[in-house]
Amino acid sequence: ELVLLHVLPMTPLDVEARLAGEERQAALRALQAEHQLGIPRAGAEAAPDPRVFEGPLTGDALSEFSAAGREWALMLEGWAATARAGGCKVQTVLRVGVPYREVIAAAKDERADLVLLATHGRGEVHRLLVGSVADRVIRMAPCPVLTVKEA
Repeated sequence: ELVLLHVLPMTPLDVEARLAGEERQAALRALQAEHQLGIPRAGAEAAPDPRVFEGPLTGDALSEFSAAGREWALMLEGWAATARAGGCKVQTVLRVGVPYREVIAAAKDERADLVLLATHGRGEVHRLLVGSVADRVIRMAPCPVLTVKEA
């Protein structure tokens, strides 16, 4: 069984900015690709908070998140519902912490065969100066990593 981890890495400085835009579009394209391939799926979302919650992300778990954390949890559940409606088997996990570490930990915890990762595509200079979550995940993941860039 192939398990894909859906990941939109974020940092505390840009939580609100990432609630829409290119990451969301890349995530939706990743969901479409998974559905077209008929792949069972586990979703993971990295967010800046020191807790881990497993879905469905409702009730007490949601009340413990910040407003931005609640938005991420609701979006993750929405994407999962879309995938389920298309016939995909989906498990939601909202992981919080250092994004690349949480992606790698989720891949290990889920015994993933593949990580599907949406990327920013910010360019070589930014990547050389700052590095990227995708680069770290590609180097350190326990399985192959497929990246999806905004068109």
